[in-house]
Amino acid sequence: MECRRVWPWLPLVEDGGLGAWRRWRLRSHLRGCAGCAAKLEEMRAMRAAVREKLTYHAAPPALAARVGAALAREAVPMHARRFHWPGLPSGGVSLLGSGATGALAGVALMLLVQGNGAGGPSALDAVIDSHVRSMMADHLTDVQTSDRHTVKPWLSAHIDVSPPVKELAAQGFPLVGGRLDYVDGHPAAVVVYRSDRHVINLFAWAAPGQADAPMRTEARQGFNVVTWRAGGLAFTAVSDVEPNRLMAFARDVAGGAG
Repeated sequence: MECRRVWPWLPLVEDGGLGAWRRWRLRSHLRGCAGCAAKLEEMRAMRAAVREKLTYHAAPPALAARVGAALAREAVPMHARRFHWPGLPSGGVSLLGSGATGALAGVALMLLVQGNGAGGPSALDAVIDSHVRSMMADHLTDVQTSDRHTVKPWLSAHIDVSPPVKELAAQGFPLVGGRLDYVDGHPAAVVVYRSDRHVINLFAWAAPGQADAPMRTEARQGFNVVTWRAGGLAFTAVSDVEPNRLMAFARDVAGGAG
């Protein structure tokens, strides 16, 4: 099994997102591939560091209580009955509880629903985690080149997403390459650029049936993020460059064909 086909599965190991067949294939590959096994350990170390160092904010009690009370009146979808909350046991929290447990579960369910679209809380956190991981694990690109005619066909051949790949060196955003990723339940194509010494990761994944959405900028976890939807794709650009600089990049990407 090729390593590049294993990498999108690695983030799912800790989340229980792999079926029995993929778990068996992944474990078989890891037993014989020291490189992929090392990547998995790096991801686990980064996740542990994030959980330890990031600040978490509790939902207001009144809001948690209202959402928790609503659970008694509505059936919970099977795919949303367990939620992995930082600092709680790896098995997650059942959304079928009552009282305080039900209230917390209600907030978890609300976050899952909000995270379904481009730029939702869950999606943004997943994108930022991937952005950090790509630099910490030395996996910034699967194909490293400044030639868009190499990057775009490579991405299209490995994933059912064909994002715009622009040559923006004249605008101060030289193309570095591309890679495959898996973000918030979505296989994603990532086009990598630089701005001076800063890395810009442009994530794109399929958003069938979702209307186009204008660009929106946000600061999160010390990074700046621009999200938008266009042409059946959801886009997220993330970097530590200045917000106006990242917005200029996003507009250059969105303008015209690529």
